[in-house]
Amino acid sequence: MKPITDDKQLKQTNSLEPMPKNEEAEIALLGSILLQGDEVFEKTKSVVKDHKAFYTSKHQELWKSFNRLYKNNVPIDTVTVFGDIKDNVKDHTLTTYYLTGLADGVPTTANAETYAKNIWYKYIQRKAVKSSQILYNLTLQNTDDIVEILHKHEKIIQELKDIAPSKVVDTKDILDNTVAALKEGSNLIPFGIEQLDKAAGGMTRGEVTVVGGRPGHGKTTMIINIVKRLLEQGKRVMLFNREMTNVEMMKKILVMEFQEFSYEKIRKADNIDKELATISLKKEDMGEKYKNLIMLDDCKTLADAMKEISKEKPDVVLDDYIQLIRTDNSSGKDRRFEIEDIMLDYKWICKKIKCSAILVSQLNREIERRMDPRPKLSDFAESGVIEQTAEAAFFVYYPYAVDDRENDRYEIEIICQKARYGQLGSYNMGFNGDKCSVYFDRTEAIRVMSQYK
Repeated sequence: MKPITDDKQLKQTNSLEPMPKNEEAEIALLGSILLQGDEVFEKTKSVVKDHKAFYTSKHQELWKSFNRLYKNNVPIDTVTVFGDIKDNVKDHTLTTYYLTGLADGVPTTANAETYAKNIWYKYIQRKAVKSSQILYNLTLQNTDDIVEILHKHEKIIQELKDIAPSKVVDTKDILDNTVAALKEGSNLIPFGIEQLDKAAGGMTRGEVTVVGGRPGHGKTTMIINIVKRLLEQGKRVMLFNREMTNVEMMKKILVMEFQEFSYEKIRKADNIDKELATISLKKEDMGEKYKNLIMLDDCKTLADAMKEISKEKPDVVLDDYIQLIRTDNSSGKDRRFEIEDIMLDYKWICKKIKCSAILVSQLNREIERRMDPRPKLSDFAESGVIEQTAEAAFFVYYPYAVDDRENDRYEIEIICQKARYGQLGSYNMGFNGDKCSVYFDRTEAIRVMSQYK
């Protein structure tokens, strides 16, 4: 049966202008093939399945020429292509000068497959534009038989689906990608904090780590200490501040960097002439040290966050905290499903740009009513999807905040309850909230504190 969207019928439609096209990609692909011949053509002919994918008739004829030469086992280059064109094409503008110009205009042959995909996408877009006009005309022309109208609609849509790019990846290509990844080195990004690296095994690009904890237990302190260690590794870091402003977060960073500072004093801005002088003196050094940190405190929605991540392409994203994110369809939607959207979108963006994400999550209030207030996976607020989606999940637990009579104020506990690559268990660290810092152990925390009393 003849396709509904054949060329004759498409030409009868009132096509919209300008039609989707990318002539630069067409020139670059054709030039790449002229430069490297069969090697590039073999890689791209499975993407560009029809010569009609090219917008101009001249480029269509060249693609047909490549196909003829390839089928006849004739090497593809400017000489053989020109010879084939002389024998089979009447277009006198396809000269050796034109062919040489195509080859000379190629930025790089390495991106040939990208050029091919872009050409095919534009072709599908053009077909979709024209098909929509056909659907419109069909609907107006036949108002009696609604079943027949819908049947034709279905056929046209199916034809478009049939030419859509496949997401299937050849096993050989996967193996090649794996070898390339191995040559690049480890896909892991260390936290830079021994206990965390032991617990979670570091962070993996394309994956999500969740940090949970109740208010006042040191989650944000842990986050800024991780940021510091990542920057020391030369990583590009994006930090979404949802609970506080960028200014307030920077105050914590300054206190962490300058251990002689007190957060309580900085927060109140009481008699801080000495601290201001230190900041002024070290401002250039701090600017250089934190140049790879991107902080945002005005991204309310999930869409805003995804846009910024896609644009900046950081190595690691930290979001403090996810319960404050709003999705586009927040109104009337169960919050559990919103959290699911947030987790899955973060999972997708990490895979897409090959970054890692650390998402901070609040815990349910019921934890404080239990006999044992140490957190567990079921305590994540509002959604079990957090537990299911994350590659690693650990909790920051500060026993002193629960009972200041029985516990050490300079010790914090890291509880790892999910780790795809690490070791489950509990790990103790030194902690000093007023210095906005974590340390290897409580002994180091006390030593640092004693220096500034």
